[in-house]
Amino acid sequence: MKKLKVHFVEDDATLRTVLARELGELGFEVTASARAEGVLDAARAAPPDAFLIDLKLPGKSGLELLRELLAADPHTQVVMLTGHGAVPEAVQAMRLGAHDFLTKPARLDVLEQVLRRAAEKRGLALENRRLRRVLDGQGGAPELVGSSPPMQELRRVIERVAKSDVSLVVQGESGTGKEVVARNVHALGARAAAPFVVVNCGAIPASLFESELFGHERGAFTGAEQRRMGLFEAADGGTLFLDEIGELPRTVQPALLRALQFGEVRSVGAESVRRVDVRVIAATNRDLRELVRNGEFREDLYYRIAALDVTVPPLRARRADIRALAVNYLARSGHVVAIDEAAFDALERYDWPGNVRELENTLERLCLLVDDARIDGETVSKQLARNEEASGPLPTLDLHVLERIAVVEALAAFKGDKREAAKALGVSLKTLYNQIDRHGLRKKPVTDTPPPA
Repeated sequence: MKKLKVHFVEDDATLRTVLARELGELGFEVTASARAEGVLDAARAAPPDAFLIDLKLPGKSGLELLRELLAADPHTQVVMLTGHGAVPEAVQAMRLGAHDFLTKPARLDVLEQVLRRAAEKRGLALENRRLRRVLDGQGGAPELVGSSPPMQELRRVIERVAKSDVSLVVQGESGTGKEVVARNVHALGARAAAPFVVVNCGAIPASLFESELFGHERGAFTGAEQRRMGLFEAADGGTLFLDEIGELPRTVQPALLRALQFGEVRSVGAESVRRVDVRVIAATNRDLRELVRNGEFREDLYYRIAALDVTVPPLRARRADIRALAVNYLARSGHVVAIDEAAFDALERYDWPGNVRELENTLERLCLLVDDARIDGETVSKQLARNEEASGPLPTLDLHVLERIAVVEALAAFKGDKREAAKALGVSLKTLYNQIDRHGLRKKPVTDTPPPA
């Protein structure tokens, strides 16, 4: 079983050495520090399961460190150590959010229990946060934009299949909006008030898939410190959306088939099954029947999930919707720009191999690149030419130009979210702001505050 990680902050060298060794013998992985300075940075790089911090430290106090740690991560669990005369300060630490406090010298068995409880509390908090993220976006289905004949037909199909409760496959090319369709089916059906849980089948390692879908029990495998609810249970009563189901590992397919056939799931390490009531909507940009013929997808599972099917048309098949999609995206993203008729004409002539997702990313790039609040046809044509060349060799070897392209691409991909763009680029938020200024990409007031210099 994985060792629990404890960061121990104590200025007394003898106590620090002895207690770190004893905690190590109890199975903890201990990082020890003599001062508060530097602890926050270390925690951000490798968050421990719990902290053990002395109240009286040279320089920055234990209370100051406690405030910093909780401000950075409210789920941080801190156990304070104090002398007999400092109980009032320890009580203050509890009010600030410390998990517990112990007076020196603390009994080793008591310290072990307190640290394990603190680590378990953090684990449960992180699991709750994970499930909240899974269930995020329950406030209603996103709008289906467009009034072209293919979109009118798609709406009619969605209304029909929403009345049913059987499994459904949504087919279509990448970027067409298959999840938007699935959310609309859910919102129009009898399960609308229940959870809509998304599983990206292509993003979960095969070794973790069963645990993600069905959960695991405490001690089921190395690192399973507490029971974890699976996504089937999280979706109980609602809809489970299996995105890119064609990427589902063959080894997991029998368990998924049983869950669909009998409404039963068995978490990893469990001796009994749990009953769940979910509607499964799957999405794919691959031909599942061909996967069945090639032995990559079980035939019985295919017929179980494909009781109904919906096909989402590619953007090139509904060019009449491009204008409405562009206007809708600009309104949602908050960009104050105008698009002239020549620009709309250029957008409507392009084939959009990446479909709606490519259209939105292109519009984001255009908003970042234009020198005024107007997008014209020439600017659009140049950007679409770059889109077509994107899979070819580098457009230039000039590092300054390449940096600008990378920043624009990252900001476009994350809809202007600078924190996410910085992560994708592998730079700090401060560095990204410097790059934005260096390349003249700040077209409107920045809504989030840049980090201090």
